[in-house]
Amino acid sequence: MENESLETQTASPETLFKKPLLIQILLGIAFGLLNHGVYFLQSFNPVPLYMDTLFTVTASFFGPVSGVIAGALYHILYLFIYTDVALSSLVWMICSLTIVLIIRVYIKIRKRVEFPDIILLIFLIALIISLEGAIIFTILNTWTDFIEDSQIKFMYALLNSNSFSVFVSALLPRVPVNILDKAICVFLGWFSYKGIQKLFTLSKKA
Repeated sequence: MENESLETQTASPETLFKKPLLIQILLGIAFGLLNHGVYFLQSFNPVPLYMDTLFTVTASFFGPVSGVIAGALYHILYLFIYTDVALSSLVWMICSLTIVLIIRVYIKIRKRVEFPDIILLIFLIALIISLEGAIIFTILNTWTDFIEDSQIKFMYALLNSNSFSVFVSALLPRVPVNILDKAICVFLGWFSYKGIQKLFTLSKKA
């Protein structure tokens, strides 16, 4: 089992579906909407996590098309659904698309995803997204006086008021938040993918 490839562990869309591209598009739309469901539910009982990429991760395991659609759709809908959201918020789509890229490149290189791979993916995604997010925030803060996300606003203000640069103040709090956030997203996303794949496989055999 340890030597099995990702394709033999979990069937790819090409082997699961008769029209894989169409299915990836439909899955991408569905997962993009589900991302908003998670984000909406969190508004009732907020926790200091982002929780906006759970189903982007799930979609990314199915393929690049579904991953990109899920990530992009979430940010586009966010712009239209919520009030007082600036057009510049779309730049955060870069982080979601980066997650898709990391997962797809990792699968392409490793050919399999097992428990150690999930752990490595969590830290790869968390560290890269933290760095990317800090860069984006620094640029937005310089151009538009962008306000930091509520998840790290307190720590950002504390660091920045103690002579840390905007970039460092935005980066340091992001790392632990993203590690926990992406741990939840990658674990749940992977198991959701496995569960959905199993359902389709059983349905195909029936």
